[in-house]
Amino acid sequence: MQKHIAVEINKLMMEFSKKLNDSLILVQDGGEPDDFAKYREEVSKLMTIMYLDIMKPIHLCYPDLEPQGLKN
Repeated sequence: MQKHIAVEINKLMMEFSKKLNDSLILVQDGGEPDDFAKYREEVSKLMTIMYLDIMKPIHLCYPDLEPQGLKN
């Protein structure tokens, strides 16, 4: 993948992650505890797939794109 494309995808994945986190707060603040637990589990699956299948390969190819908090 060309770096300029990787940069844009990385940026989008970070935006999507933030939106998913925001949705968790929305459900936590306004929903039932059981609803939040179920929703959090599903969001966790999405974020895991986004990281392992999309972001991690980009970061392996372009380490400079990996956020400090994710570096080993």
